[in-house]
Amino acid sequence: MKNSCLSFLIFPLLLFAQDCEIPDPYIGNTGANMTVMLTQPFISSLNVTDPDAYLVALTESGLVVGSGAVYGIAQTSLAVWGDDYETSNVVDGALTGDAISFKLIDGEDLFDVDMPTPVSYSTNIVVPQLAAAVLTGPCVLGCTDATADNYNMDATEDDGSCVYNYSVGDPISYYLSEGWNMVGYTGTADNNGIVAQMDAALGNEAGTAGTFLIIKNVSGKFWSAPFAQITEFTQGEGYMMFVNGSPTSVNFQKESGYISGIEYSLSAGWNMVAFTGDGNSDSNIVTAMNAALENGAGIANTFQVIKNVSGQFWSAAFAQISSFTPGEAYMMYVNGSPTLINFQQ
Repeated sequence: MKNSCLSFLIFPLLLFAQDCEIPDPYIGNTGANMTVMLTQPFISSLNVTDPDAYLVALTESGLVVGSGAVYGIAQTSLAVWGDDYETSNVVDGALTGDAISFKLIDGEDLFDVDMPTPVSYSTNIVVPQLAAAVLTGPCVLGCTDATADNYNMDATEDDGSCVYNYSVGDPISYYLSEGWNMVGYTGTADNNGIVAQMDAALGNEAGTAGTFLIIKNVSGKFWSAPFAQITEFTQGEGYMMFVNGSPTSVNFQKESGYISGIEYSLSAGWNMVAFTGDGNSDSNIVTAMNAALENGAGIANTFQVIKNVSGQFWSAAFAQISSFTPGEAYMMYVNGSPTLINFQQ
C-alpha cells in the first residue's frame, strides 16, 4: 500500500501510530495474546473497498499490537498481542488492563473504529464483537488554518504544512508621537497579550508601561499599567494610544514579517480600523477602500465619514485627507449594513 501519510518509529516488528499517521500491519509473536472475534455484522459495517484493507489494534500509547485483513470475508478473528515479559527492558505488547483502540486502513483512508464492545487487554480471553462498528473519519492530513495560503478545508488534522504569504510586503512600521496616536494592530491573530506584543513591537527599550499612559479601543475599554479592562489586541482593529514618553516607532511585524489576509468586521456606527496595507499598497482612500469592502457597495454608500487622529476627515461630499498611512488607524462611521474589510485582497 502507499504510505504517503506514513511517519513512524521502528522497534522490533512494531510501529507507533498517531492520529492521521497510517500504521503498517502488525508482524510478530510475543507468545501471549487475546482474541477479538469480528462477526458478520461488525465486518459488514466497515464497508471496505480496498482489497488490502485491514484493522489495527493499538494501546493508549499508540503501540500497534495486532492487525487483521477485513476485505472480502464474512467474519474473522484478530489477535491482540501482549507484552513479552522476558524482554523486561522493552514493552513490545499490551499490558494487562490496557484499553485497546482500533483503526481501519482502507486504501489511503484512515478511520477511527468505535468497537461495539470495548476491549481491555487480558491474556487468553475472547472478546466477540457482535454488532456494527461506528467509524469516524476519514482522517486527512493538511493545513487546518483558514488564514493560511494553503488551507485545506478537507483536512481533519494539521500536519504543520501551513504556508503564510509574508513575502508580499514590507513589515509595517509606524511612528508614534508624544501624546495621542491612533495605531492599528497588524500583528498575528493568535497574539499573546497587549504587553508582550507591544514590548516586542516598540522601537525603544522602555517597554509598554514605560511608553504608554493608556491604550483604548473604540468602545472606550482600556489597558493601563495599574489596571486593565482589555488584555489582548484584535487583528485589524485600531487603538487610541497615549505616549507619555519620548516618540518612538512600533512594528508588530518585526518577528513575523508582513502578515497578509487580515480581515476585520465592521459594525454599524463607529469603528476604529487599522490600515493593513504596506508601503507598496494602494493607499488612496477611495480606491483602497472600494477594493477592500466585501459588500460591494463602495465607500460612499458604506461610510459617512473617515477620520484620522487629528480629526482630519474624508467624506463623499468633502475630503481633507485622501490617503491612508500603513499602520495607522482611522475612525470610520458605517451608515450602511455591517460588512467585512480586507485591504490585502
